[in-house]
Formats: sequence, structure tokens, C-alpha cells
Amino acid sequence: MELLKRIKDRAPEYDTKYEQLIAKFTLMQGGRAGTATEATAWKQGKFFSTKYEIYIYASFLGLKSNYRIPVDKNAKKEKFIEMRSWHPSDLTDYLIMAVLANSEIDFNDFENYDELKVEKEILQLRKLLEEYANGGFDIIRAKLDLDPSFFDNNDNCFIDLLEV
Repeated sequence: MELLKRIKDRAPEYDTKYEQLIAKFTLMQGGRAGTATEATAWKQGKFFSTKYEIYIYASFLGLKSNYRIPVDKNAKKEKFIEMRSWHPSDLTDYLIMAVLANSEIDFNDFENYDELKVEKEILQLRKLLEEYANGGFDIIRAKLDLDPSFFDNNDNCFIDLLEV
């Protein structure tokens, strides 16, 4: 589907105020993204192997909680790699479907949109994804502030957080 491909060609952004939070739970791999093993992540006490994995999780957490925080226009932002490079790709597709389901796109009219309108809608979808991810990051931050031990010695803390 052309729309899905065009959405996946985007690299979502996040507010850098969440950088320390991301680093706390993610194996920071730099230019070697995705090359460290699960064993390495486990040994370092990390729950996510790559930054985009925690971004996917935060997005689903924000969606599940129906909690969005707009990215401040003036905030310093960082980009992830394009969504087409995220793995597993099926999970990325489900995330996009969830964002589409929560968008205000009228799919009956969509096929009649001109190129400018299609591009505007795709940008709105990326913005919506970013808002849900920011909401999810805020939920993680709030839980960490309220109960830091929640994440210590609890291999299921991120599963448990989905149930809160």
C-alpha cells in the first residue's frame, strides 16, 4: 500500500527532555544500532536494545492510556531512523494502524485528496504518533519519579506498566 510505505518513510522525533529516560532503559548503540546482543542488554540491565524499541513501547503505552502530549515547537528534538527500518516490521504496522484508527482521517475522501493534502495528512499522522510516544514517555517518567523501585529487580516492569 502506497500510504503505508509513505508513512514508514518518516523518521519520528522525540523531545530531548526524555533522552536520559531513554538511555536509562536502552542499550545505547550509536552507529552500531542493533548489533548488540540480548545478552549484552541483559548484562547491562537494559530492557530495550535500541532507542526505537522504547519509542514503539512508549507509543503503545500512550495509545493504550489515550494520553498524548504535543511536542513543543521550541523543544530540542531528536529523530529516530525511518519507521521502515524498525523491527519487527509487523509490530510497526500495528502501531501505524493504531495511530490511523485514532486519527481524524476520513478514508472515504482520502483517495480524492491531491498530493499536498495527502502530504499534510501524513505529517499529521507522524505528529499524532509523536504525541502518543511523548505521553508514554511521560507515564514512564511519572512512574519512575513516584516509585523508582518499580523498575528494579522486576523483569516484567514494562508489562506491568501496561496494566496500570
